[in-house]
Amino acid sequence: MKKLLSVLLIILISTAAYSQQGRNWERIHAFKMGYITDRLHLSPRQSSNFVPIYNEYEHEIMATRQSYLGKYKNTHPDQADDATSRQFVDDNLDYQQQVISIKRKYNERFLSVLSPQQLTDLYIAEREFKQILMRRLNNHRGGRFR
Repeated sequence: MKKLLSVLLIILISTAAYSQQGRNWERIHAFKMGYITDRLHLSPRQSSNFVPIYNEYEHEIMATRQSYLGKYKNTHPDQADDATSRQFVDDNLDYQQQVISIKRKYNERFLSVLSPQQLTDLYIAEREFKQILMRRLNNHRGGRFR
C-alpha cells in the first residue's frame, strides 16, 4: 500500500508540475493529507475530525513562515551587512519559537482525535512527506539541489 501511494504521489506531483501553481499546491496538499491519513491508519471518523484541525494548524504554520520569509524577500544572505545578518538570525529564532508554540497549541486538539502514538506518527509522516517531495523536486530539476 505504501509503495502504491508513493507511486501515485510521484505521478501526481509530476503532473502537477505542469499545471498552475495554485492547483499544484491543492494537489500536493490533497496527496499530503492522503499520505498522512494512510500513514496514521485513521478511521473514517478520525479522519473527518482530524482534517479540519490539521488544515487550521497547517494554515497557521504557513502564515508564520510567509511572514518570516516576507521580511527577507529581497535580501540575499550572502550580501547582507552585519546588522541585517544579525536581525536575520534573531528573526529565524523567533520564527522557530512561533512554530513550536503553534505545535504546542495544537497538540491537545490533535490528541482529542488521535492517540499519542498517532500524534508522534503525524510529525514523522510530515517529515517523510517533505523528504518525498524534495526528492521528487530534485529529480524533476535534474539533481541540481543536492
